[in-house]
Amino acid sequence: MNDEKTSKAESIAKAVEKVADSKGLAEIGKGLGAGLVALAGALAFASIYFGMAATKWDGRIHPQTKCFELQEIKGEAYKVNTCTGEFEKIDSKEAQENEKSAK
Repeated sequence: MNDEKTSKAESIAKAVEKVADSKGLAEIGKGLGAGLVALAGALAFASIYFGMAATKWDGRIHPQTKCFELQEIKGEAYKVNTCTGEFEKIDSKEAQENEKSAK
């Protein structure tokens, strides 16, 4: 029985020695290391890029434009929402005040 255990132990030791002596494991380790370094670099670049973009974002999906204009149609003043197309007639005094405040 001792001979069997010794032979199994020896065969395991020889197998471990062969694996340890091979350069394949070292190359795999270098490849994994390089891959991890590349992954870390890509993640750092992405976090910097998206971090910079997030500082410029104002929280709105669509750009805000000036939607309200004052227009004169057939001698009447109207407040026109150019974004939605809605309009409402306004008093001429109110229109003059709005024009003054806009300047």
